[in-house]
Amino acid sequence: MTILFQAILCDDNEIILEGLSRQVNWTDLGIHLAGTASDGNEAWELIQQSTPDILITDIRMPYLDGLELSKRTKELNPNLVILIISAYDDFQYARTAMHLNALDYILKPIDITLFDQLLNKAVQHCYQLHRNKRLIITEFLRKATTQSYDPLQSLDTSSNLELNTDSYCCILNIVLDEHSLNKLSDTIRYNSERDFLSLIDCLNQGNCYLLESGSNIYTAALLCSSKLELITSRKILVDTIRQVFPYDNRICDVVITFGNIYLGIHNLYQSMKDSQEALKMHFVKGSNSDIFFEEISSYIDLNIGTSYPLPIAEKDLIALIKTQNKQGIEHTLQELHQWLFHQGKESYLYMTFSISSLYTNMVNELGQSGLDIQDIFENPLAEFKKIATSGTLETSIKTLKNILFRICDNIEISKSHYGKSIHEALNYIQNHYNDSSLSIETVASKVCLSTSYFSTIFKNETGTTFTDYLIQLRMKHAKELLNNTNLKMYEISSLVGYDNAAYFSVAFKRYWGHPPSKFQNK
Repeated sequence: MTILFQAILCDDNEIILEGLSRQVNWTDLGIHLAGTASDGNEAWELIQQSTPDILITDIRMPYLDGLELSKRTKELNPNLVILIISAYDDFQYARTAMHLNALDYILKPIDITLFDQLLNKAVQHCYQLHRNKRLIITEFLRKATTQSYDPLQSLDTSSNLELNTDSYCCILNIVLDEHSLNKLSDTIRYNSERDFLSLIDCLNQGNCYLLESGSNIYTAALLCSSKLELITSRKILVDTIRQVFPYDNRICDVVITFGNIYLGIHNLYQSMKDSQEALKMHFVKGSNSDIFFEEISSYIDLNIGTSYPLPIAEKDLIALIKTQNKQGIEHTLQELHQWLFHQGKESYLYMTFSISSLYTNMVNELGQSGLDIQDIFENPLAEFKKIATSGTLETSIKTLKNILFRICDNIEISKSHYGKSIHEALNYIQNHYNDSSLSIETVASKVCLSTSYFSTIFKNETGTTFTDYLIQLRMKHAKELLNNTNLKMYEISSLVGYDNAAYFSVAFKRYWGHPPSKFQNK
């Protein structure tokens, strides 16, 4: 007898609703269309009466939108398969839907052939999630990761799971770092999250069981009959993930952690703890790292319960800033980097405390010297918060250095006769260089000077013209984006203040002597 999976179809457009109901041969696809609804409340009533295996829903509907409806239904049936119907202007909503683990989405106007393909994909997904032994094993392993659960006593041998409880096993976590995502444009972030979602296939096949899938994090268990086989499977799995998110990926940061390998699945709880401990080393290990607990376990144990004073004196660092001693600052930050690296999983905590203290004392010290840090940064506190949220130790130290160097530059400028006006102007340019309408007239008015007079003192104080300075600033930022991201040319040109990508390419080549393509992805 053929299994028919229950489906609910929701769309506030009755023409679409009627058309899909009639044109799709639901039974042949293995689906029983249990009901249709034209608004969220009506759909929710249907769902409560007959919990569906598949929910096909438009995003924007009266009373209850498709995202909230999906969330509620997911609570009733955690194994729910969600298909999203989306309009082009629902882009942000569609991305949010991926966080609910929607299987896929289809854009309006709906292509029936493509819709049939998606429904077939949903049915296959249902077989995998709801109707085979794998689901029972997965639930069994999920419970085995809790401290109170004893799998050896609870295994139902009559279920014929063909599961060897004496298998070698380990837990792994795959995390798509939120800090790296926040730096991306909406389009690139959405693509990265979709790529991350595609990993579900390799995490839920063979000897790998997907236990949990949250927002940008997966937890899975690997089971093998021998330790060597497990180590080999682990290597293959890492290679597969790194084909999607390579080690040199500069767009986003994906970290993979593995708990220790144990004999007997009753030890999965300990391997889960190991993997979570390994994840704490992400800040030290850096972006796109693979962290194996057996490689860092002694290092973690060595640092538990230890505490050491910071290797630098804040007053010495502040003195270097006040004298604009960039070489001394860089040397001091290198010492701080090395010290924090050896603090292991505690490094993030030390970094947070040290930055908070440094910020407070530096504001006071510089204020007493007549320099208001708010004249340098539009939001000084937000700038310093970027340090602690940079994602890795290396990028945190780099961000701190850039901030301190910028303060040094402003101190130097403020010493000149016209320093305050030029100081304000440079900060305004730094914060608005990406505005294509930025002009010398705009900046001159901000510092209450005539355009001609401002042009003269700007060149006297900086040694360059306003136009040349702005081009230099934009070109340096453009080169950095080309080197460190996979953004498209038109996106980069827009980010550095050029509306026309073609004109940007000409200006870039004129400045650097080479076209942008020479620097891209280097």
